[in-house]
Amino acid sequence: MKQKDTNDQKGFTLLEVIIAVFLFSIIVALVSVFAVFFFRNYSFSFEEQQSIGQAQGSLTQMVREIRKARNGDDGSWPLLATNNNDFTFYADVNGDNRTDKVRYFISGTELRRGVIEPTQVPVTYPAQNEKISVLISSLQATSSAMFTYYNGDWPGDTVNNPLQPSQRIFNTRFVQINMTVKPAGSFATKPFQLISGVSIRSMKDNL
Repeated sequence: MKQKDTNDQKGFTLLEVIIAVFLFSIIVALVSVFAVFFFRNYSFSFEEQQSIGQAQGSLTQMVREIRKARNGDDGSWPLLATNNNDFTFYADVNGDNRTDKVRYFISGTELRRGVIEPTQVPVTYPAQNEKISVLISSLQATSSAMFTYYNGDWPGDTVNNPLQPSQRIFNTRFVQINMTVKPAGSFATKPFQLISGVSIRSMKDNL
């Protein structure tokens, strides 16, 4: 039997420690890069879905309210302002059987909604009573109009549509809504576009 050499070294040599530390550092760096990438992408995905959901919900609300446009309680015509990026009309949006004055308009990167409830007789719509809320906070600036207006002969009539500004107030029967939303953040993807159209129920003249 040979006796074990009591001089055999136990543990790690300095070179082995250096190599182990080096490999450990590489592993930590890779894990850190992966974690940062994962959390940034998760954060953006959440932000993107939130922006899309907000825009889709707002678009649904706009379609529903525009469809209900009708004469104001003071006898005003259903449509008051028919511009490219702001639209004002009358409709009962509070469900109280009274006609409110509703305004959709762009302010910076926000789509806002203003509502004025009518006063008692004599009915008026005081501007100072307008309640403004933000529907969308991440609009992308584009050269396209948010609101496009068509007469009752659309889509058959492509000559007189879309309506010119001077023809919109009294001839509009269909409104197309076009918005582009861009989630904020450096990891955001390309802007996405939402388009919908709505016929004004009370103004249909082709029945």
